[in-house]
Amino acid sequence: MIPTRAALGIPAAVLVLSGCGVATAHTPKTTTVSISLPASALAIASDHLIRPLKAIVATPTYLVATVGSGGSSEWLEIMTPSGAVVAKTEINPTQTWMTAAGAGGAYWTANGAEYELSLSGAVRKLGLVPSDAGGVLIGPDGSSYAYATSDPLKNGSFVNKITVVHPGAPAKVIGDRVSAATDDYQWSYYLVSWTDAGIAFARVPIGGCGCGSFDMQMQSAYSAILDPVSLGETTVTASTSCPLSDIGPALESVCFDGTSATDAIRISSGGTVIHNYALSGKNFAGDAMFSDDGSRLAYVTIPVAEYQNCGATITTTLRIMDIATGTVVSRAMGDFIPSAWSGGVIFGSITSTSGASSWLVGVNPSTMTVSRLSPDGSNVGIIGVM
Repeated sequence: MIPTRAALGIPAAVLVLSGCGVATAHTPKTTTVSISLPASALAIASDHLIRPLKAIVATPTYLVATVGSGGSSEWLEIMTPSGAVVAKTEINPTQTWMTAAGAGGAYWTANGAEYELSLSGAVRKLGLVPSDAGGVLIGPDGSSYAYATSDPLKNGSFVNKITVVHPGAPAKVIGDRVSAATDDYQWSYYLVSWTDAGIAFARVPIGGCGCGSFDMQMQSAYSAILDPVSLGETTVTASTSCPLSDIGPALESVCFDGTSATDAIRISSGGTVIHNYALSGKNFAGDAMFSDDGSRLAYVTIPVAEYQNCGATITTTLRIMDIATGTVVSRAMGDFIPSAWSGGVIFGSITSTSGASSWLVGVNPSTMTVSRLSPDGSNVGIIGVM
């Protein structure tokens, strides 16, 4: 899932999350229907967070989260799914888009290097990261990492690179493309996930961060998976009207179609649309994530008026769709940002109406019950699962 929900002073290529998944056999099936959503959703007290597009991962043993500590620092924490903190370290500066979760623990970039916080609380340096990196991914082995850079040329073009670093080996550039000044739009790499299938990425417009909800999700016109060994590239999406929102466990993709409002959900496999569900066109939809088995899809909707009004109070509705039938259940969530769906729980954060505090929650997608995982804090959010 590509940020943002608010105006962010961050590079155009932002945050990443690692995970593990293997492509499985999948028989495409095309379904086109209209979805009838409930007139009203269950409500909880409406008493933001930079986060990555999620990768499908195994049942989580631990969550990785950030908690503001005041000033220019924040805590990077490893916690159980029930919210008990088992390890943490204070990081400075607070570059949330340069934090990640992976097999070895929690990761962050600081002072030109990549660091790992393990379950024991030990911190180790993995290697170097250049100052112009706009996001870091952790490999399935928990020690390798990849980063993306975008640097201007004198002619107004940008040279975009994806670089991989393995333990004990020199950095290797596996993606090297120029976004020409004469292109329809200039882009940079946004790293999505690194699984056994390869490194998933999207091309997002340079300087594309804004204050609209799902801003970057509405702009990533091309996405693909790059094999870091063979360097083979497999296209996932290539549509300006329906850009990538998430990648599923069998490498299926989901996007939301529409410009002035979301009017359809499209799920594709191997470049073929297998489900196309019509929506009401009264909301904007985004922040999609597949369930572990790929049978359900979670996403949130925001009324058009709130989406188009920067600084407006956000009232999201969480929706869970059975992909095969298009059946949807919903719950009003206040200012909710989902971050991961794993182990039968949707993890995310809720921000208070005043914006002064936020907290972590877990949502049962079957019953739609919400469990609080942390006390109120500032800039609290889930980075991913490990």
